[in-house]
Amino acid sequence: MKVFLNKNSSPQVGIINLLVTQFVFIFFTLLTMPSYAKVIIAPEASTEETILHFDIGPGKYVAIPLPSSNKPDDSYTFKIYSKNKVYKDITTYLVDQKNLQLFQKSQTYKGIGYSRTKTPLSIKGSTNTIGKKYLVLDNTYAKFITKKIDISFKAKLPINEKKAEALKERLTGLYNGIRNTLKFKDFDIHVRPCGQVNAYSESNSTGNIHICTELLDNISKSNNTGALAFIILHELGHSLLGLWKLPGNNNEDIADEFATYLMLMGGAKSGIMLERSLDFWRNRDSKVEALNMIKNGDRHSLSIQRIRNIEENIRNNKEFSKRWSVLIYPHMTEQALESIIEQPPENANIALAKSILKKQGRNLDKDINVTSSNATSTESITNRLEKIKKLHQKGLITEEEYNTKRQSILDEL
Repeated sequence: MKVFLNKNSSPQVGIINLLVTQFVFIFFTLLTMPSYAKVIIAPEASTEETILHFDIGPGKYVAIPLPSSNKPDDSYTFKIYSKNKVYKDITTYLVDQKNLQLFQKSQTYKGIGYSRTKTPLSIKGSTNTIGKKYLVLDNTYAKFITKKIDISFKAKLPINEKKAEALKERLTGLYNGIRNTLKFKDFDIHVRPCGQVNAYSESNSTGNIHICTELLDNISKSNNTGALAFIILHELGHSLLGLWKLPGNNNEDIADEFATYLMLMGGAKSGIMLERSLDFWRNRDSKVEALNMIKNGDRHSLSIQRIRNIEENIRNNKEFSKRWSVLIYPHMTEQALESIIEQPPENANIALAKSILKKQGRNLDKDINVTSSNATSTESITNRLEKIKKLHQKGLITEEEYNTKRQSILDEL
């Protein structure tokens, strides 16, 4: 799934924090059951490309704080351009905090870069020091000319081991919950740098899902966990439709419908997350998407079309859910189908769930009657407890009588 960006992002990146965000995914329960998949977290994460513009007056400089893990392994790639028609030179260096302070005091400092050199320029490397890192754009040597500078950069940062392990546990829990709900051949989940803001599924082969750290970086800036949930479920749609050998596994609109259906099935909380996810598509530049589609081709609809389709399916939830239940229910586990019958979510297809279980040899009438009987019994006990509580509050029975009668009722359980 490609995502096209407006290239005006802040350089402040929250990718590491997002790695431990509490994901809330529809009706999947995180159960302690054996997992046959691997969740593989790469040791490093790449940020999305960030593009910034600065007008640096004569005698001035800019020190740009960079995303950093504060470790020596932080590395960066910069491309620097001047929009000046004649004076296209600039002094620019990648430095750590100690050398930035030396520069600010007009003392000798060390860094990676160029002095009074004509653009375009490229810088790639690491300071190999702990602490914060900066890119300095220095025009202090100029007497009269303002330098108009565009920069684009990416950072590659080591991932904190504890936070990587927390993310692995959450994704493993998600996967286990999915396996408890749906039947499919196991696949792996990879979180790694991809070189672009993206997530994708190997839907025609293994079903493995790849979540790019550049995507996590992009979403972290808006803290839109709804968008992250939708995107992962979108890729899950590709994987499962492929593993089930069903048509449409490579169709992006069908994968969107799959994600929409599962989130609608999750009740009010996941419904709110679904609505929130639409903000992610609203921030896309559809003109850029359209030009890319004309130039390179793309299976994805434009973001404005995806929003329209999702909103239409939300409005027509009843018919939409009925249509998808015909596809999904036959691939549900027995436990998940029982849950739909006993505690049906909104727009559940109870008749279809019963039909599938009966084909599997289940005596549903007996099972459901027992459940109903137990529910009625529990409801009756609740009412009786409430009545004696009111009698006690009104002083019509003593404390000793209340406790005796209460224990007698509870013993029936």
